[in-house]
Formats: sequence, C-alpha cells, structure tokens
Amino acid sequence: MVSRLARYAETKRRGADWLLEQMNADGSIGDRADGFRFYRTPWAFTVAGETAAALSICGWIRDHMLMATGDFDNGLRVVTDAYAYRNATLVYGAHLARQFDLSTRGLNFVLTMQDPISGGFTNDVNADGTPGDVMDIPYACGCGLACLALGHLPEAQSVHGFLERIWKSQCELPERLYYAWSRRNQALITEVFGPNLWYLVEAQEPRKQRWTVGGIAAAFLCRLYMVDPDPMYVDLARQYMKFSMESTPRQFDYAQVCKSGWGASLLYQTTGEVHYRDWTLRVGDWFSDTQRPDGSWTWDSNPTRGQTIELTAEFVAHIDTIIGCLASRIR
Repeated sequence: MVSRLARYAETKRRGADWLLEQMNADGSIGDRADGFRFYRTPWAFTVAGETAAALSICGWIRDHMLMATGDFDNGLRVVTDAYAYRNATLVYGAHLARQFDLSTRGLNFVLTMQDPISGGFTNDVNADGTPGDVMDIPYACGCGLACLALGHLPEAQSVHGFLERIWKSQCELPERLYYAWSRRNQALITEVFGPNLWYLVEAQEPRKQRWTVGGIAAAFLCRLYMVDPDPMYVDLARQYMKFSMESTPRQFDYAQVCKSGWGASLLYQTTGEVHYRDWTLRVGDWFSDTQRPDGSWTWDSNPTRGQTIELTAEFVAHIDTIIGCLASRIR
C-alpha cells in the first residue's frame, strides 16, 4: 500500500506541475477562448499544495467573472452546459482555498437553481437566463458537495432525496440506469438522444457514456454521511456504486470512469470493506497508467488546451481523494 500511495502522489504532483505550466502572467490559466473550463483548478491546486496558483486564479475570477448575483460569467462563459455544476465546483475549490467571498456569494447563486420539489439542480440556463428543465445525478451531486462544504445541510439532504427519487424510479436495472429528471414534469427522463444515448447508462455497452453517475452519487452520499451519520446514505451509496462496479470492464477505456474511484475510495474510508479498496486501487493504477509523459491527461483526438486543463485538474483532485481515503485506513 505504501508504494501504491507513493506512486499516486507522484502522479498527482506531475499533473499539478503540468497545470502550473498553463498559468498566464495575469493570474489566469489557459486560453480565454475555451471558456470556463478551469473551474476545478482552485480545487486541484489547493490539494496539490499550490496555494499561490489557486489564489491567483481565484483573484482573476473575482476581478473578471464574479457578478453581483454571485454568478461567474461577465461574458466569458462561452458555453452554458453544466452551468450549475461548473459554478458549484468553483465554489467548492474557492472554499478549500479560503476565498470565502467567492464561495459564499457563488453558492447563493447556485442555490437559485435548486428545484424545491425534487431537490435536484437544473443543469443549464435558458437563453433568457432562467433555469432549464433537465436535472441529473452528476450535476446535482456537484451542487450538493458545495452545499456541504458551506454548511447548507438541508439543501444537501434534499439532494439525497433527489438521488433516492431517481433510484426508485428505475425499471431496467441492472442493465440500464436513467440518470436525468424533468423539473417541469417531475418525472424520470427516459427519452434518450445522440450517439452516446444521453440520459442513459447501459451497463454492459462498451462505449463512451457517463460512467461517472454511480461514482459521483456514492461520493456525495458518503460526504453527506460524514456530516449527518444516517445509514440510509451509505445504503444508497452502495447501490449506486454496485451499478458502477458491475458494469463492463471496458468502462476503463473511457475518461468518464474516473469518478468511480472517487465513490469507491470514500466508501472504503466509510466502511473499510475490501472490495471498495480493491476497486479504488484499480482506478488509482488507471490514473497513473494513463497519464501522458508531460503530466496531463486527455481522451480526445484533438483537444483544446482548455479541455486538457479541465480533465487534468479533475484527475488531480480525484487522485488526492484516493490517496487520502486509502491512507485513512492504514493502521
């Protein structure tokens, strides 16, 4: 285990070093034309011990993107997909970096996108700035984690209700998991679209899809359990994680498997059960094995600089969680 942890620490260090090389002289990172793809960098830099870089980016966001509403935009957003999730992830990282003005004001805006009925958060915004209809598991969990970080327990508990509502609405498990919910209809969305069948994960189909779903649900529920130790959170985390772990081994051909290490590692810390440890090690090895020689990660054939920053920052953050959760069980 010690040698494994040392390897993962080196992987995290190399990823952070690559990110440092992407910093600009004005405190920003990457290419502004790529839009808000650097939302996780304060989190990644903070857990890598790079306080100066984390606060530099937070300062740039404060000066150029923070709006009176608590939104992060000012015309620099470029795209609006995953709107609440990107904001909430920046909130989480800013709070880790002790930039409480960004995290507090930012969360106040994110909370305007929470659905009072289901407990989910709308993914995107409409052209007129109003919240959209679609809510889903990964993006709601990201918002729930920000709520936990800032002590908004009732709102985080509502995200548990959202995850439970979606799970109980499934009718094709264990083969298929539908992960999106309609705010307008208050019902599971079962109409899928696109080459990757968006809104659906087919467990045994080896294709690019959101393998993230089970892992991020389990991760959020374990974090919630730390604050409010009710066994029902762990019970639901187990069910979501089971779906991930019993899906095709070919999921490791895709970047989206990354969050299953997040969920498994927190379940290992919470329960001490060996099968969660083993899955965590499998994902940890995958992070190290798939890292590029320069320290970055990418799965796209011709990624933009922003896409590579986005993925590398995420992987650095996940590896840090894996290291911590494995170390928490060493006696």
